[in-house]
Amino acid sequence: MIIALLILLIVANAIFVAVEFALVASRPGPLEKAAQQGSRGAALALKARQNLRPQLSGAQLGITASSVVLGIVAQPSLGRLFTPIFEALNAPQQFTQDISWLLAMGTAAMVQMLLGEMVPKNLAIAAPERTLQRLMPVHRLFVRAFGPIIWVLDHTAALLVRPFGSPPVDEIEYALGAPELSAIFAASQNEGTLDAFDHGLLSGSLALAQRPSKESMVPVAAMVAISQQATIAEIEQIIVTTGHTRFPVYAQNRQDLVGMVHAKELLAFGPQDQNLALPASAVRPLITATETTTRQEALVIMRKNKTHLVVLENSAGQPQGLITMEDIVQELMGE
Repeated sequence: MIIALLILLIVANAIFVAVEFALVASRPGPLEKAAQQGSRGAALALKARQNLRPQLSGAQLGITASSVVLGIVAQPSLGRLFTPIFEALNAPQQFTQDISWLLAMGTAAMVQMLLGEMVPKNLAIAAPERTLQRLMPVHRLFVRAFGPIIWVLDHTAALLVRPFGSPPVDEIEYALGAPELSAIFAASQNEGTLDAFDHGLLSGSLALAQRPSKESMVPVAAMVAISQQATIAEIEQIIVTTGHTRFPVYAQNRQDLVGMVHAKELLAFGPQDQNLALPASAVRPLITATETTTRQEALVIMRKNKTHLVVLENSAGQPQGLITMEDIVQELMGE
């Protein structure tokens, strides 16, 4: 009975340790895929990652409680195994009790550390998503059962952390910057999973994305722009000649941009409208950005505003040129 209880406590400790490390090491992508395939454990893990603090507090409570109970149970039961050895050696009673207690606690601590902590930790780090799929239902029951205690522990820890200027974290966010991605590309090439050509393409694209957009913009003097007074026929001729579909629109000169026009706006006009001036309803708002905007930031601006063209301005708000999504993509991915 005692042996079964000791094994149960070690298993419980291992579960909490594995869940704690798996929650931190897991990635949302594989869990989302598993959840879509019907894995209840993966769905629970995704919810747990969005409310991380009580989950980790629950794991810590489980680890501490199982370790304490393990020590209490192990000392007398294991101590009785060592006592006859020292009694046979005619050791003093007090010495026998003390050394038996130390050996019992040391044995329990060693077994608990190996089987209850180190082994589950390594398994969880090696396969965090699979670990969560299997163990989250059990962990969820524990967190719900001891919810009030976990709430007190979690909020107490949050109060103790605040004076150090570190706000408690409720959700893990994975965002890799350029240095981290470059390191991943280099490591992948060294391991042979990324050939030299692909490594050069990815590294070059990453470096290019961080450079200012003005390096690849079309200067104001060279950009194809349309006068606000241009007729439908003149605009159609410009479209045919250049092959472009989007054009800045100016009032008096190219420093006085008032918007942009898309070629598809002209589909609403028939042959009888060829001599009409470009109507204001066909002119769309012009999205602008500073000339120091990186190519990556320019793409984000375009996607946010659902446009393929951005005009770059200097610090005084004067147009310096334009850049299009096609230009950036061609530079990043190659012709």
